[in-house]
Amino acid sequence: MNISRVEQAMLSDATRIREEVRGDCGGNEVRAAVQAGIERGRRKSWQGRLRQVSFLGIAAAAIAAVILFFIPVIHNAVPRAAGPAGEVNWGGLEMFKRLYSFDSEAPTLDTAIRHGYIQEIDKSAASGNFRITLNAVTADENTIIFLYTANVAEGQEIYSVNSAIIKNLSTGYDLENGGGVGAHAKNNGYDDKRIYYGRGTIYLDRSKPFPEQLEADFQISSMDKGKMKDLTKGVNVADVHYSPRLKISFKLDPKFKQQQTVIVQPQEDFILEGVQVTLEQVELSPLMIRTVFKIKKETEITWQDRQKVFGAIQGNEIQSKTGYVTTKIWSPTGTATDEGYERIFGSNLLDKPESMNMIMKTGTGKNTREINLRILP
Repeated sequence: MNISRVEQAMLSDATRIREEVRGDCGGNEVRAAVQAGIERGRRKSWQGRLRQVSFLGIAAAAIAAVILFFIPVIHNAVPRAAGPAGEVNWGGLEMFKRLYSFDSEAPTLDTAIRHGYIQEIDKSAASGNFRITLNAVTADENTIIFLYTANVAEGQEIYSVNSAIIKNLSTGYDLENGGGVGAHAKNNGYDDKRIYYGRGTIYLDRSKPFPEQLEADFQISSMDKGKMKDLTKGVNVADVHYSPRLKISFKLDPKFKQQQTVIVQPQEDFILEGVQVTLEQVELSPLMIRTVFKIKKETEITWQDRQKVFGAIQGNEIQSKTGYVTTKIWSPTGTATDEGYERIFGSNLLDKPESMNMIMKTGTGKNTREINLRILP
C-alpha cells in the first residue's frame, strides 16, 4: 500500500510517544544469552497451550502539542513501569535514582550498572552562572544513554536543560536525539532548583560505523530565584536566561562496540480492530529492544484501518523474567512504517533473562483486553 509522505509523517507523529516532560561484558555473552533462551524454548513442548489473540479494541488518537518550552522538570510524576530501584548500588551515580520512578530507561540503567556496563566521564564545562557535568554514558550499536548534572549560581534556579545533543566528531553531524527526562535535586524533602539531574538517549544506525569521538552539547535555561513559584500562570520569556552552548568532548569505551544485536523472528499473529498483525521481528541488544510489526495483506486495508490499528494499543511493556524476578520494561516510543509499525523498548539482556513476553493492552474499562506475545524463549 502506498501512502503519501504527509500521511506517513502524521502517522509517525501519532504513534511516537515520548516522555519529554519528565566490568565489561563481552559481545559473545549477549548472543549466548539470547541463543540459550531460544534453545530452552525449542526443548519445551507447546502442545495444549492455548493463546488468545483476538479482542475488541477502542481506537485512541495521540495528539502532540507544540509549545514555546518543553519542561522536563518532574515534581509529582505518575510512576511508570520502572518501579522502585531495588538493591542495585549505583555508586557515584546514586543521585540519578531521583529519576527512577518516571524514567522508562531505569530498568536498562539498573542492569547496565549492575554488570559494570557503564563508562564514567565526569567532565564539566562552565560559563558565567552555568555549569554542566557529563557524569556517565553507556552504549551499544543501537543507542547511547548519557547522564548529566546541571548547576547554576546562587540567585538562579534551573528552568530546564532545553537542549542536550551529541555530535559524532568524525562526521561533524549530530546523532539522532531520542529524548530524555530530568528533575531537580532533592534537599531535605524539597526541590533544590539550583541542581538538575538529566538522562538523554541517542539512537544509532548500526549499519554505519560505530561512533568513537563524540561531543556532548548542552544549553541550560534558568530564572531568577522566586520566578518559578507558579509556572501554571505561564512564563514571561523575558524572565528566562540562557547559557552559552556548553560542550564536552569524550571518547566512547571500545567495550561498547563489542555488543552485537541479535535478531529473532517470532512470527506471532494477532488481531487488532479486525486487522491481522504479525510480530515479525525482534532486535535485542544490551540497551535496546526493537519490535517490528507487519500488517498482513497490507495492500488491502485502508488508511482508516491503519489509524485504528495504531490507535488500538493503550499500553506496551515487555516482561523479562530472570529467576524469581520479573522486570517490566516500558516502551516510550513508536513509529509507523510502510508495512506496519515499530516500537522501541529498553533492555535487561545483560541479566540473561530466561523468558521475555510482550504485553499489549487495548481498550478501556470493561472493554480492556490483553495480548501476550512470546519473544524468548
